[in-house]
Amino acid sequence: MLPVFRNIHFLHRLGEHPLWRACAVWAIVGAIGSAQAQPEENRGVWQLSAGWQDYSEPQVNLKGPELGVHWQTRTWGPFTLEAEAQLGLQNYSSVPSGRLDSVLNLDTRWRVLRASTAQPQWQVGLALHTHANFLRGTTSLGFGGYDRLSTQVWLPVRWHQDSAEPWAVDAGWLLWGQHVSRLSQVNTRLQDVTNQQRKGVYFQISKTIPTDLGAMQPYARWTWVDDSDVYWVSLAGLDRGTYEPRNNRLQVGLKWRIR
Repeated sequence: MLPVFRNIHFLHRLGEHPLWRACAVWAIVGAIGSAQAQPEENRGVWQLSAGWQDYSEPQVNLKGPELGVHWQTRTWGPFTLEAEAQLGLQNYSSVPSGRLDSVLNLDTRWRVLRASTAQPQWQVGLALHTHANFLRGTTSLGFGGYDRLSTQVWLPVRWHQDSAEPWAVDAGWLLWGQHVSRLSQVNTRLQDVTNQQRKGVYFQISKTIPTDLGAMQPYARWTWVDDSDVYWVSLAGLDRGTYEPRNNRLQVGLKWRIR
């Protein structure tokens, strides 16, 4: 992550507005309510989740709670379609730039998986992940921030156990990634920086546990992405190479499927 810059005033406060949060909650509840009114074979499976995310770079840490909504098709031939979104509030900390609380974070994942004909417990496919981190406000050391946006294409593989209480193991390899730092929000004389990411992996383990209140699914997910390429920008008349450093992301939580 590039160091956050001093004394900026953001033009966009939408994420902090109570109306935005109310609309987000209403949209999630409305989607789930609409889905429950449809036959299960048409609407697929819906889950809610609550968890914790811890993101770290060599000099930066972001961590905090997150809530999610998850959807998966029931039947579509040998294919499974999945979509999920997780909204969180994170606390930012960095030795060079200080602390900033309640940073809005939004992650989405979209997957299509195809089951193996010979071994149906194995699936492979293609996935699109997005991350939006909205650093808004001023840190404890008087620095401000800017939006950070990532788009990544992954090759996912899944193994799931054939049982009433199955384990599932997911893994993925990064095929292509793009990270955008909105430096122009700091100062219109600065360029937005776009870096390409080529190396990364993730692993996730989960288990489905039937209960009287619905199926519970605890999960743990770890993601690693290597250094990006170098993007050259001109700052104060000097050319400077910037890159997105390697990072780790740990997510743990519990999904709940309402009966």
